[in-house]
Amino acid sequence: MDVERELVETYFESNGFLVRQTGNMEVASGRKKHENLDTLAIFNPAVSQNASMSFRLYTSDLSKIRSGLVTLLGWGNSDFANGMLNNDSSLVKFFKKEVKDSRLNAGFNSSPELARSGMGSLKRLLIVPALPRNETKAGDVFSMLKEIGVDGVLTLRSLLENLLKQTEPGNLYPGKPIFQILKLLKVYELAKEPQLEMFQT
Repeated sequence: MDVERELVETYFESNGFLVRQTGNMEVASGRKKHENLDTLAIFNPAVSQNASMSFRLYTSDLSKIRSGLVTLLGWGNSDFANGMLNNDSSLVKFFKKEVKDSRLNAGFNSSPELARSGMGSLKRLLIVPALPRNETKAGDVFSMLKEIGVDGVLTLRSLLENLLKQTEPGNLYPGKPIFQILKLLKVYELAKEPQLEMFQT
């Protein structure tokens, strides 16, 4: 199971979206992972049309999205490392490198059959491991991503926080491994909401 991809699919499905796979994944050989980025098509039948929204997105913004393409730039398919989480300069370098690559653009290229599916205009959304905390550096990253056609960005942390809030320890989650994992973390008190303080000793 690709945990990050499963997490993204579960997040959108649990927030009212229909989700389908689009594009291909081609894993390259070698230590570093530079396969094509996985992309999902999402559609919310409860929303009449895509609305104006900020570039930095949160779960509360999902009500403004009817249809879109969601590309995952995660831990498992990039050179992202733990040390970048609290290092804004390293994060900026990380995004500069990814923007120079063709993977982001390739991920957002929808297939002809998707264009004929009646989903209408598609917002191009990017899921990333983290963003710079400094406002200026975050703005620099946003400008880079906007230049290649990205319409909005969410962090994996935001997705996890929302899914954790939805998870009830007393519920059963057959066929939903992400919710099952989060349920166990709550049951054993390894995760606390809303800060998502995990595995603290």
